[in-house]
Amino acid sequence: MIRLNGVEYDFRQDFSLAQLVREHNLVHAVVGFEGFVVIINGAVIATAQAQGRVLSDNDTVFIVPKLDGG
Repeated sequence: MIRLNGVEYDFRQDFSLAQLVREHNLVHAVVGFEGFVVIINGAVIATAQAQGRVLSDNDTVFIVPKLDGG
């Protein structure tokens, strides 16, 4: 099981985060990589690395909008 922003998905071998995001965006609130922060299992991941990251069973992913202060 993989969780993305609280939504559960079945684990699939060699499934990348980019693939999961495309599937998630078909039904749920749209998330992406540009302008968002990616957190996998409690660790912030660089956006360039996150897109191609292959997910593991029981991964928990949060993709949240980046808030720029001023």
